[in-house]
Amino acid sequence: MLNMIKADLYRINKNIAFFIAIGLVLLMIGVSVYMVQPGSVGQASVGDISTTDYMNDGNGIDDISMEEAKKLSMHDLREMSLNSEGYKFDKNFLAANMNLYYIFIFVAAIAITVDFSAGSVKNTLSSAINRKKYFISKTLFVLGMCTLIFFMNTYVSYFGNLIFNEGKVSSDLWTVTKISLLQLPPMLTLMSILVGIAFAFRKTSIFNIIAIPLVMVFQLVLNLVVMLFDLSSKIVNFELQLMIGKLTSEPSFDYITKSYIYCAVLIIAFLSLGYISFRKSEIK
Repeated sequence: MLNMIKADLYRINKNIAFFIAIGLVLLMIGVSVYMVQPGSVGQASVGDISTTDYMNDGNGIDDISMEEAKKLSMHDLREMSLNSEGYKFDKNFLAANMNLYYIFIFVAAIAITVDFSAGSVKNTLSSAINRKKYFISKTLFVLGMCTLIFFMNTYVSYFGNLIFNEGKVSSDLWTVTKISLLQLPPMLTLMSILVGIAFAFRKTSIFNIIAIPLVMVFQLVLNLVVMLFDLSSKIVNFELQLMIGKLTSEPSFDYITKSYIYCAVLIIAFLSLGYISFRKSEIK
């Protein structure tokens, strides 16, 4: 099992797609630090609640209309945020960590589905390793590599903001670390969802078709369910993108507990789905 993980580490370090993914992370960090505002691939909005409801207040942009904001240059928007009292870039940036889901897709595809698409998994399973060990090693690799990217994103953005913006809108290091640790269970949930989908569908093309729009499709379905059945007070706060945002704003112990239980259920469900599908599949 350890040899498989080492082999995956070697292979991912030789894969240009992985370095493109890391480059995208660094680009997003750089643009966000310069703008003093987090970039976002998507914006969750369910019922009357959106991700921005859990971002730190006082960013200086809420005080003007959208039309006025559009007339401002990037430099003006940057200066406005830097001079906003009480604004903390770090918290807002971490609230947008759902962006990393799209980077995690790269890792899951390289580590799992490429093996199936290339047919190399058959050679691996014909050697000493069985399907259970194969599944566990691949899962640990994806979760470990994605967790490293998650913390890299946290600390590169923190120190980049601290240095480039001279600490004007920086939180302290412990606050950023605490938020990241609070966010770890939903981030592990996202990784586990991708592992489950990868093993269930196996082919890279099918995996990408399902994984890339998954979050947006889920948000649309949840919106529909909320509107039809008026369930916003019961389920909205546990949508993963909203959860990641809310965990940056000093959530209650009750909310954290319920969120983590929900995450545990999803992790078990998707990893079980992936393993059962893989165990029963015919490897060609």
